[in-house]
Amino acid sequence: MLWFVALALAVIIWATLIERFLFTIKRESIAVLPSNSASITILHISDIHLAPWQKAKMRWLAKLAKTVQPDMVIDTGDNLGHRDAVSPALVSLHGLKGPGVFVNGSNDIYAPVITNPFSYLLHPSKRHRDNNPKNRLDVERLNAGFRKLGWTELNNSASTIKINGLTLGFIGTDDPHEGRADLEKVSAAAKKLGKTDLIIGVTHAPYLEVIDALAGLDAELIFAGHTHGGQVCWPFIGRALVTNCDLPAKYARGAHQLERAGKSFWLNVCAGLGNSIFAPVRLACRPEVRVITLVAKN
Repeated sequence: MLWFVALALAVIIWATLIERFLFTIKRESIAVLPSNSASITILHISDIHLAPWQKAKMRWLAKLAKTVQPDMVIDTGDNLGHRDAVSPALVSLHGLKGPGVFVNGSNDIYAPVITNPFSYLLHPSKRHRDNNPKNRLDVERLNAGFRKLGWTELNNSASTIKINGLTLGFIGTDDPHEGRADLEKVSAAAKKLGKTDLIIGVTHAPYLEVIDALAGLDAELIFAGHTHGGQVCWPFIGRALVTNCDLPAKYARGAHQLERAGKSFWLNVCAGLGNSIFAPVRLACRPEVRVITLVAKN
């Protein structure tokens, strides 16, 4: 019995005091560019859930520009974890000048609330339905700060960016988890993109309906966050218990090539750097950013 108590205590200490501070960079190459194209390095940031007292995370973020030297940044939301985190978030990301694109997650809009962490094992977290201004975050100031960095907002919209001689088309949704994704609006925006060398989808929460819709608009690569990689995974195996949406757990983090509804595409899900301040734990799922290098197909 004593060994079980000691093991449980060790796991709790590791998950709450050690692993959630072991920030890491995961790198992967995906062949989606036209033949003979120069490679493009993308820094994918998601689910920072920043609070003002998280100085180590802020310092780590501030070094990313020099460490990675990306060609562009994709931010898939949930940057904030506290109502006073807008300025710290913008300061931490200040070195990551454009080009870049971003969408919002629910935690860019609403302050975190206390929930039963075991409820995630039963169903995805509930949408925020409280319109009390005291519970709203200053997402407008956050987005304005991102635009000053040279990042393009993609909430239910589309845009093009030229990088290394290629025209990349981006189509994005507002947060599906909050019911804010307007797929008709996204479709209309996508049809106005014009000629592109590659279309990339961007969303916060990788619900299957949204993933299928973006793939149906010819996105060959889709970036998402939200899942936290499961946040708590099976030790040694690393398999997520839940994804907080209807995405199968085996796709909770990393890049996977999928075949759905007659479409073949890549889904890249970032496990994120943070967690709710009310659920300070990471187990077998280190906090991460992802560096995706796009290379030529042949």
